[in-house]
Amino acid sequence: MPRERRAGGGIDRLPSGRYRVRIVTPDGRRLSLGTHATKRAAEAAYARSVTNQADGKPATPSAVTTPTLADYASSWVDTRLTKRGEALRPRVKDLYLMQLRLHIVPTFGPSRLARITTAQVRDWNAGLRGPDGPGASTAAKCYRLLRSILTTAVEDGLIPANPCTIKGAGVEPADERPIPTVAQVHDLLEQLPERMRCVALLAAFVGLRRGEILGLRRSDVSLDRCEIAIVRQRQLDRHGNHLVGPPKSDAGRRVLAIPEAFVTDLRSHLDAFAQPGEDGYVFTGQKGGPLAPHVWQDAWEKARTEVGVPEIHLHDLRHLAGTLAASTGASTKEVMYRLGHATHQAALRYQHATRQRDRAIAEALDELLAPRST
Repeated sequence: MPRERRAGGGIDRLPSGRYRVRIVTPDGRRLSLGTHATKRAAEAAYARSVTNQADGKPATPSAVTTPTLADYASSWVDTRLTKRGEALRPRVKDLYLMQLRLHIVPTFGPSRLARITTAQVRDWNAGLRGPDGPGASTAAKCYRLLRSILTTAVEDGLIPANPCTIKGAGVEPADERPIPTVAQVHDLLEQLPERMRCVALLAAFVGLRRGEILGLRRSDVSLDRCEIAIVRQRQLDRHGNHLVGPPKSDAGRRVLAIPEAFVTDLRSHLDAFAQPGEDGYVFTGQKGGPLAPHVWQDAWEKARTEVGVPEIHLHDLRHLAGTLAASTGASTKEVMYRLGHATHQAALRYQHATRQRDRAIAEALDELLAPRST
């Protein structure tokens, strides 16, 4: 770990890419000034500490001088890195900013970081979960965001401890979503425009996310091997711009066997609707450009209304895919690999599912899905 030694302290570059500042006070105590996103910020923090000590002031911030939650959170969102060391995706940034604006800043925005107490956090969390709040799921998401922000504040040496210590407050309640039947999926396929039917097929019987489906290119699909490689996702930000990036997590990057039952459907789709060339998008709109999420959503809503299942979301088809895979005898590890649905820690447990066993799952799905008509 590279370290820039200085009289009375030093600056370390951590494996995460952040810079840690440490000082030695005149009485010999070693203090951490936390971590910073850039070396320049770390040097500025170190310089402030040296100046403060020379002027007879405390080397570390006091409760009065720590930034407000609103100011610190804004900077936190701008400089936050993922566990892979990447900048936050625009959609994630937008989500965090919305949660801050609606549910966190109204309560804690003007408060200095060091003035926020566990009792205040407990009251705020209870309010979010109360009859006038947004609900338990939103409360858990907002609690996790506030906890993450204040954890960084601890690392930055701005507060001695994180006041977010409520056990279970960041856990979302299980979402009891309806799981469609295979027959309902076939009915939905009949109501969808032909160019969009394979979107539902890949969600329901392979378990892909919408962004993963819309991000597919011709080079990702091998019909001869009956495989699809998931290496990217495509979404829209709030301004309508197309965003192409890696899958949701490390576990999302995977190669999946697909049931032979609908290889013919995929082949016909590629011939009729996909863009030309290896880099051509598999799913397109009427004018030949990449299929926009809102165009798909409009068609999906019409189809599910016609079938009489307005409560079914595309994501529910992924639950069907997991249920079908499990019914073939697939282990939890294999189902999780197939869905690419894991936290960073869980991905380490699930990523060793074998490609050979995944092929067996797809073959067993063929037995479940045949005979079928489209």
